[in-house]
Amino acid sequence: MMTDFDITGFDRDPPKRQFETLIPLINVVFLLLIFFLLAGTMTPADNVAVKLPVGALNDAEREMPATLLVEADGFVWLDERVIDPKIAQGPLREYLADKGMDRVAVKADAEASAESLLLLMEALREIGVKQVTIVTERGR
Repeated sequence: MMTDFDITGFDRDPPKRQFETLIPLINVVFLLLIFFLLAGTMTPADNVAVKLPVGALNDAEREMPATLLVEADGFVWLDERVIDPKIAQGPLREYLADKGMDRVAVKADAEASAESLLLLMEALREIGVKQVTIVTERGR
């Protein structure tokens, strides 16, 4: 026994779904991106109280270190004398012993070779200098 099928329902196209737009989702993502960019670059609040410690030494009372100037050609100025960094150990030892200093500040020319600066640093280490400060200009 055969049954008759109604085939008229198959002739119709299936109903179309509404087009789902992604624009609201993109807007939300961009708003979140802007929020996180702004929140990440904000500085800390000014109302945070930080109590700084009081230093034991006043910088004005501190003894200034001996200053050595290194020229572009590698020669070292020690007060009014010019010395070769290869033989700087002897004059530096005498000078620092006379002054009673164990700290040195080095102002090297930007064009000075690294070799001359390393020779000077080695001489300072060998004569027992406890602290060496290399003076530079503040970057812009």
